[in-house]
Amino acid sequence: MEEEDEEEEGHGHRGKKKKKRIKIMSGSGQSTADRRTLRRRQRELQKDIIMGAASGKNDGESVGASGGVDDPNSGELQRLRNQNNALWDDVRYTREAVLDS
Repeated sequence: MEEEDEEEEGHGHRGKKKKKRIKIMSGSGQSTADRRTLRRRQRELQKDIIMGAASGKNDGESVGASGGVDDPNSGELQRLRNQNNALWDDVRYTREAVLDS
């Protein structure tokens, strides 16, 4: 008990928070179906980025003037980035990490 107390006192990181450890690989508890769904969602997002439009907005308008990914005022790039970051939070295996790159 005393050793644990000393260790806690000895960690004077001056306000730095320790990152939460995330279980990866088989320890993550992700099922095969969960991983498959994640990969499908990553591919859909990748397709949306390549097409220059968000899901459901493929109405044939030209990208740019219509508020697409290349228009900095549209917020589309930020939305896609946030969506990608949300998907990244579920990545626990290398196979899914490769799709994110």
